[in-house]
Amino acid sequence: MLASQAVVKVDDARVQETLRRVDQTISRGPYRPGWEHWPDIDVPEWYEDGKFGIFIHWGVYSVPAYGSEWYPREMYRKGSDTFKHHVETYGYQTTFGYKDFIPKLTAAQFDPTVWARLFVAAGAKFVVPVAEHHDGFAMYDSSITRWDAKQMGPHRDVIGELATAVRKEGLVFGLSSHRAEHWFFFNGGREFPSDVQDPSLQDFYGPAQPESVAPSKAFLDDWLARICELVDKYRPSLVWFDWWIQEPAFKPYLERFASYYYDRAKANHQSVAINYKYGAFPPYAAVLDIERGQLSETRPRFWQTDTSISKNSWGYVQAQDYKSATSLVQDLVDIVSKNGALLLNIGPKPDGTIPDAERKLLLQIGKWLKVNGEAIYGTRPWKVFGEGPTSVSGGAFTDTKRPDFTGADIRFTQKHRVLYATLLSWPGDRAVVRALPLDQGEVRSVSLLGHKGRLHFTQDTTGLTVEMPSQRPCDHAFVLKIEGLDPYVPELGWLSGSLRLSGDGARLHGNKISYESRIGQDTVGFWDDPRDWASWSLSIPRSGRYRIVGSFAAAKGGSAVRVSVAGKLMEAAVPQTKDWDDFHTVVLGEVALSRASAAQLEVRAAFPETWNPVNLAWVKLELLPGR
Repeated sequence: MLASQAVVKVDDARVQETLRRVDQTISRGPYRPGWEHWPDIDVPEWYEDGKFGIFIHWGVYSVPAYGSEWYPREMYRKGSDTFKHHVETYGYQTTFGYKDFIPKLTAAQFDPTVWARLFVAAGAKFVVPVAEHHDGFAMYDSSITRWDAKQMGPHRDVIGELATAVRKEGLVFGLSSHRAEHWFFFNGGREFPSDVQDPSLQDFYGPAQPESVAPSKAFLDDWLARICELVDKYRPSLVWFDWWIQEPAFKPYLERFASYYYDRAKANHQSVAINYKYGAFPPYAAVLDIERGQLSETRPRFWQTDTSISKNSWGYVQAQDYKSATSLVQDLVDIVSKNGALLLNIGPKPDGTIPDAERKLLLQIGKWLKVNGEAIYGTRPWKVFGEGPTSVSGGAFTDTKRPDFTGADIRFTQKHRVLYATLLSWPGDRAVVRALPLDQGEVRSVSLLGHKGRLHFTQDTTGLTVEMPSQRPCDHAFVLKIEGLDPYVPELGWLSGSLRLSGDGARLHGNKISYESRIGQDTVGFWDDPRDWASWSLSIPRSGRYRIVGSFAAAKGGSAVRVSVAGKLMEAAVPQTKDWDDFHTVVLGEVALSRASAAQLEVRAAFPETWNPVNLAWVKLELLPGR
């Protein structure tokens, strides 16, 4: 026990020294904890233009190569398949625990330059390796923990070497931290005799507490010190967090981290971003990330999907179920059309080689991007994201649930004076773009990226019909380059004559109201107190009469809201719904608005004394015709 206490004491001294320095930096910088007063953080241009990045899950969990990257948790969960496999293959957890895999993470063939050049060939623009996963083993040279890749396993600073190689090849470097989940990750090992209970190993396996128990101050201090150490040592341009930082105990620590990170970036003239899931950050302070899923429509704020090249695991396992290059390209196109980016994960082997199947998939994506990249890089959303019969379900963990796309499924992007219509499957002899009838503007020319010469087309009141060549110029998806239309510049989310104000774009006022993950995106939730309220800043581009509608859930009973926009008031009843995911569209009223450079829309409780909690997904302003 004395040895364990000595380790903790040394670590704690380093943690507190790091936190003192962090707080000193924050006290001098422009960003202070209390981000409800922050302005919108600008999304870096490299991020909005780059669109495609590589995620890397590589760690000790790659050694057993069984199940998934959650092997370290599952091997201590009695009754699980992984538990049985571990005992049969390696012996009981008292004699061969997770720590005993560390020496087998050799990285003997790890060449960061080879990796970086593969990512360039894949067409990626940014790279995000996992710096520390839930297992608590740091893949970098840490001054806070002895359990790191410099002192054990590879005996190399993996993150440092990757940062150097990636930047040398012209790519942007980021990293991810999954340290938050370590609080509970090994708790199964406390239910039966295992090395998780060894006092000398508590600085690795601990705390191993129940997930229902809030993390302690000591753990939170350690979490903040570790992520700030990563910022100081490697200056990442993107920091990605997994889901558990949404726990309330993390909130003040997230504010301190964001303040420190943005302060450091400003001092270093660095353009940076933070990724978050669910409602952990305000949407104006970071970039929303959706795990293994997408959105069903355009989001005015830039966002990201993180998903894996494999269906069953993020880390290397021997029995991978890989996605096809076609499905990966189609997902990239769909995501970009909705104002998002794709962070695509690979899982290297313990020796540091990237599996052949993954290398080949990356090269296929790169080959497609070499022909069609101008429809991806540097583009912005168009009036509509696309058209066609195939729907994409919004939300996390839906990436394998959509049906196959057809030749009638089209996604749009735009850049300068060019509209790109990407056909998600080969349409046959003709492609029909129904979003381009004559009243949308007269098309002057159509070409197909990768095909020489222009294509013959006709345009009438039903849309644009394009004669396709007999030879396909590439695989996976096919880009029509359409010229002659007036450029379309989305203004604060104005699309197709209406403005959709998403819940995650609101400014929230009050003590309890907060962002909550519902229906595949962040909504306004925990609106229990009638004194709390939500607001949006907007501009009115055109005078006229507008219908105001909203999407609400009210599982505890009906309620009523008061809406004001540009000083005009209206009230509407919100009906009771089946549950908190059952959102109903409510007509809030009609109002005449004059064109204005700036306006405010507010939603408040209409009658505080009869208020029942509501969730709010969005509010929409629809310009009514002929008025």
